[in-house]
Amino acid sequence: MNSIDNSNEIERSDLLEQSFQRAINNGAAVNVYEQAQFFRNAAPANDKPRLVEARTSLETETLWKKRLIMLLEAENKLLKVIRLRKITGIFTVLSVAVFIFSLFVAPSMSPVAFYSLVAVAVFGVATYPAWFLISKSNRKRRDQISSLFYKSNHEVETADGKMTLINRANYASVTQIHILDRKLGLFPNT
Repeated sequence: MNSIDNSNEIERSDLLEQSFQRAINNGAAVNVYEQAQFFRNAAPANDKPRLVEARTSLETETLWKKRLIMLLEAENKLLKVIRLRKITGIFTVLSVAVFIFSLFVAPSMSPVAFYSLVAVAVFGVATYPAWFLISKSNRKRRDQISSLFYKSNHEVETADGKMTLINRANYASVTQIHILDRKLGLFPNT
């Protein structure tokens, strides 16, 4: 048979009755509904506010691993967009250079190659600002996630194909995730 500890509820009901009795003794009108709502929403005096919810160590480690994976995904997205931005910039500069070079040299390029270089240059000029804005947005997201680790007095260290979360209070390793696939040497979730 399970025993239920309802001492907090009994203490609250006693306080509610005492507040009613005080109001009646003072001759004041009592709004029972408001008093009951106030005591129902009020936290008991013996409950202390907690900064961190009580969790088991397995739940805490799972939570930290999820947050590390979020940081890793944000970092991977940022790297992909930066790579695309650089590739777009390189192709744009090369196509403009060949386009300008072909204007000063006797026409030795076929019209199809000439127009394709023009199309690549226009596409690069049009998409480069978009890649720049997307990379700025991804960098901001990554920095927001990493600042959450800093606010909770943790730091993230990346070395030897692992991302390790370190508690800065005692420099102990909290948890770690593997970020490289041992077989291919690539990121596992890309």
